[in-house]
Amino acid sequence: MNELKKMPFWEHIEELRKHFFHCFFSVIIMTIFLMINKEFLFDKIIFAPSKVNFITYRLFSKFTKCKIGKYFGPIIFLSNNIEIQNRKIFGQFNTYINSCITGGCILSFPYFFYRFWLFISPALSKKEKQSSKKILFISLLLFIFGSSFGYFILCPFLINFGYYFKISNVPKNIFELSDYISLIIYTVFSMGIVFLLPLFIFILTKLGLISYTFLIKYRKHSLLIMLIFASAITPGDIISTIIVLIPLLILYQISIWISIPNKKDIFK
Repeated sequence: MNELKKMPFWEHIEELRKHFFHCFFSVIIMTIFLMINKEFLFDKIIFAPSKVNFITYRLFSKFTKCKIGKYFGPIIFLSNNIEIQNRKIFGQFNTYINSCITGGCILSFPYFFYRFWLFISPALSKKEKQSSKKILFISLLLFIFGSSFGYFILCPFLINFGYYFKISNVPKNIFELSDYISLIIYTVFSMGIVFLLPLFIFILTKLGLISYTFLIKYRKHSLLIMLIFASAITPGDIISTIIVLIPLLILYQISIWISIPNKKDIFK
């Protein structure tokens, strides 16, 4: 029996508390780092999708001009930088603090995964440790891919839709600072979590809660749920919904693949 299994309950709690404080201090360090570099955080990252020279707008503009892109029809992108206003006395200060803390949590995610592995590793065999390293690494990659998809793909389309949709020419679309920041953070973080779907399916499969047959049987039901989810986290326009739905379908298919019975463990 290994060392962790011999530990009493309260020593487990004490060990967990130690890892929790390490994670907590990592968030503080990353938060301070972002506070010191607030110009880079806001001008180069958070407010970048509000500018016409954002990389996504430039790439899609080139795509619509090529031979293949012409078949998709014209896609309107930002013609001017979006105006963002603050109407609260301490609005910018509160946004500064909240954004730095949230960014600190996101930047600390790799360290969270590492501390989590340190906590569970004493209870694992040598073979399980090797598998868990691969699982944690893949989880980190999935989260990064999901967050990148939310930032570079979904956010520009949401912002573009919100900027150009009008009920009348009377009101002007000038974004509120808090709404804009919330949109960026919510979209990036939520897509990072969504991209962990194959991992969740893998764990549920190993626990015996779901199976390959279950995923195949309820594929149509899952498609409806994914469509509702895609519509819920987007404004509801067809383009943004499809943009979210496509990776969800791919992730679900990957989940089906990793749940195939009598298949060699992909993490071995």
